[in-house]
Amino acid sequence: MHLKSLFAVLSLLAVTALAEAAPAKPVKIYLLSGQSNMTGRANLGDLTLKTPATEQKASLLRFIMEPQNVGKYKSLYQQDEKKVLKWTVRDDVFITMGDWPHDGKAEHGKHGGFGPGYGGFRNKGFGSEFGIGHVLGNFHDETVMLVKVSFGANNLAVNFRPPSSGGTLGDKYPLVVKALTDAIEHLPEIVPGYQKETGYEIAGFFWNQGEHDCTPEFSAEYEQNLANLIKDLRKEFKAPDMKAVIATTGFGGRDPKDAKTGAAPVGYENQLKVIDAQLAVPLRPEFKSTVATVETRDFWRSQEQFGGNNQGIHWNGNGESYWLMGEAMGDGMVKLLKK
Repeated sequence: MHLKSLFAVLSLLAVTALAEAAPAKPVKIYLLSGQSNMTGRANLGDLTLKTPATEQKASLLRFIMEPQNVGKYKSLYQQDEKKVLKWTVRDDVFITMGDWPHDGKAEHGKHGGFGPGYGGFRNKGFGSEFGIGHVLGNFHDETVMLVKVSFGANNLAVNFRPPSSGGTLGDKYPLVVKALTDAIEHLPEIVPGYQKETGYEIAGFFWNQGEHDCTPEFSAEYEQNLANLIKDLRKEFKAPDMKAVIATTGFGGRDPKDAKTGAAPVGYENQLKVIDAQLAVPLRPEFKSTVATVETRDFWRSQEQFGGNNQGIHWNGNGESYWLMGEAMGDGMVKLLKK
């Protein structure tokens, strides 16, 4: 063999050996919490297309199959060997939810490769996690794990109340901590090939909540409670650099009207106070460049035009609204990570 050729082969072998010896990158862990709109009430749609996508109102499928969206979202579904459309299940993003042990029963939660089916109503719907997971999976070279722990009809003032807010500790705060602790303990079960030597990083926190703090009393302390929640979770897990993204409580849109009176719904002024508090948290000096709030009011889709389940507080179950919320939250996190 010519000397130059031999040198080239040896160099290639050396590079290959170094690549194989290089340690894998830590798993990026993201905590997702909140109430029912984080849990998920969204209509996914039927990929068998027994009903044409255009007729599947309020579904995510209708939205992603629109001509202007097909190219952007074609990675959300695939054809199997029988040319049947299936929702994509990622092998670079994983998710876990619920109490351990996971035995496959919905009431005990579950984990696995990331895709749809980790939402509310016995995991048939989806929540903010769907858009978040795809955005983060596309951004990171590292493996991503989402830890989702959310509870419908719970408020921040009482149920999620963090330690530094004083008073009685919220009953859900310890459950959020436990969910992340359990997920870390079970990383080898959740992420195939995970090695303890490689480790993990608690990279971010997503919060989609607020509906049950829309009262005069609770809305007044919402900003402080949310700021305390972020700081307490950072302290709890020794993750001072953990980024946080908040979604505004934007159901109803920019100018909601009561169907009967034509005026703003009763209590809307308290919803605005919660939204203002959510927008104010990232402006605190201690959260500069590490916390962001994404505006969701523009993602409202009226039932009259788009259909839905008549549950305004749950965005009428509209899959487009939920997807856009999650996608915006994921994009917000990416912006913080780039900073």
